[in-house]
Amino acid sequence: MYTLIFLAILVFLVNLPDYVKKHLTQKIAVESCEARDNFQLAQWNPITKIEWLRLYPLKKVFMGGLWSFCLYASVRGIFVTVNDYHTSFLWLTIFFWAITLLSVRKVWRYIRLPYHCVPILNHTQTKEELKDSLQGECFEKVAFQHERLRKYFHVLLSENWAVIDGFLISRKAVRKIYFLHENPIVNHVQIKFVYVNGEEIRFTSRKLYANELRDMEISAFLHKIAQEVVEKEEAESTPEKKDQAIIYWNMNYKGKFKRTLWFIPVVVVLCFLTPLFMGSFWYLYDVILVVILVWQLRYTYKRMKMEEEKSKEGIDSNVT
Repeated sequence: MYTLIFLAILVFLVNLPDYVKKHLTQKIAVESCEARDNFQLAQWNPITKIEWLRLYPLKKVFMGGLWSFCLYASVRGIFVTVNDYHTSFLWLTIFFWAITLLSVRKVWRYIRLPYHCVPILNHTQTKEELKDSLQGECFEKVAFQHERLRKYFHVLLSENWAVIDGFLISRKAVRKIYFLHENPIVNHVQIKFVYVNGEEIRFTSRKLYANELRDMEISAFLHKIAQEVVEKEEAESTPEKKDQAIIYWNMNYKGKFKRTLWFIPVVVVLCFLTPLFMGSFWYLYDVILVVILVWQLRYTYKRMKMEEEKSKEGIDSNVT
């Protein structure tokens, strides 16, 4: 019985993001059209609903609650250790204090950041400025013929903004768009938006199977956002350039280096807990784990610097 309940909850949580995106996108489009028809666009603002497309308010509550639990466990651990000293209580208290202190800044910045649905601009504009910039915008849902696009690629378009998979993209601020499709290694769509200040936003969808109709429809939509859209077929005419593009998109070592950094707290936890609960023999496995992590960090960091140097050389050659 408990297994069925657990599986039902798991299925619900897995499908919740797609369900929210689909129905909330439709609701925003309907309410926008109703406000336009009733001449009430000046009083209608969709940014709060758009923020919910990727469940950002729920994520803030979850992160705040998780950090509060770590803080409670840290304080509680001190009293438990003082009243009934055990080595295990001491290490668990140190562990929770380390998580609490190391994560407080990131959690606070994540909670304070206004409107996560507006990447890049939410770091340069205040909450009121972002809200005012969407005041009076009439969003319409983009209709696609491709079945997968209708099911997974939820898009809204207004005069100055585009909503793609829960992200708000400013049409005025986008300078260039890169569109990579028909990937021979991993069959998904990758879109990169380059803003006028040089910053980038990357969007990846792994549920859209390669199809000529799909590529044509996405390309036509992207041309509505920016005049300059660079596609794989147009930008690359030789197999060698195609290989370079595949390496750039699928083997980006900057992303791999960042992902490896997230394993540091996991390894630290394992190094403390495995000998504590499973015996001192596990110190050997901890040493091996640390060596592998250090090697991976060193390797990805070097590769990341090489990619940055090649990127700078390419930019300098284009400028000259």
